[in-house]
Amino acid sequence: MSVFFLTGTDTDIGKTVVTTLLASFFKEHGLQFFPYKPIQSGAIEQDGKLIAPDPDMYRLVMGNQNEEDFNTYLLKKPSSPHLAAELEGVHFDFSLINEKINSLRDTYDGVIVEGAGGLYVPIKKDGYSMIDWIENLKVPTILVARAGLGTINHTVLSIEAMQKREIPIAGLILNHVYDEDETIEKDNVQMIQKLTNVPIIGTVPYCENIREVLIDKDKRKELHANWNMNILKEAVVNEPATII
Repeated sequence: MSVFFLTGTDTDIGKTVVTTLLASFFKEHGLQFFPYKPIQSGAIEQDGKLIAPDPDMYRLVMGNQNEEDFNTYLLKKPSSPHLAAELEGVHFDFSLINEKINSLRDTYDGVIVEGAGGLYVPIKKDGYSMIDWIENLKVPTILVARAGLGTINHTVLSIEAMQKREIPIAGLILNHVYDEDETIEKDNVQMIQKLTNVPIIGTVPYCENIREVLIDKDKRKELHANWNMNILKEAVVNEPATII
């Protein structure tokens, strides 16, 4: 019964893809981890009901689940959560989110909590940001970063910010968001590990149509074939028994 928080170095970094792949990866190892995105902006209204886009990808691995299990807060405006919440009159109750995490952890082998945007995305108007929440949760955190050009700076700064807060970092997953120079990408992996000494769980190869690949179980397995389960197992040794 474990909880991982998944964050990224930036928005549109592929967090939802990696969350879905993590659920698939755990499933291949006989573990049922539930993907949960507590705060989702950019929801779409259909038949008078808000529909979150990210759980559609989760379902490629999880199958049909209760809609309300995937999200707690749905916001229409595709913006930072603090702005969308202000415009839509929503107040985030983190005790409610924590109760949901604990409930899911009791039901499944574990939970993957997907954050919104990067570390300093504001959640509240007073400046309370994603990194503040992660610090309070005290659970192992997985950082998703681009594999290509420019990632070293973003990734090292993100890791230093988490280390300063003493946030437990489970490891890195580098996502090939774009089809770029393989020589640069391989060197990025080596240099990030050298500069940070943070373990790299694995990489996600570039896919022209990621959704089609995720639908196919065998192709999906190929995307996380190089991931290291031992790194994830080591990360949960000291996690809190209850999220408060």
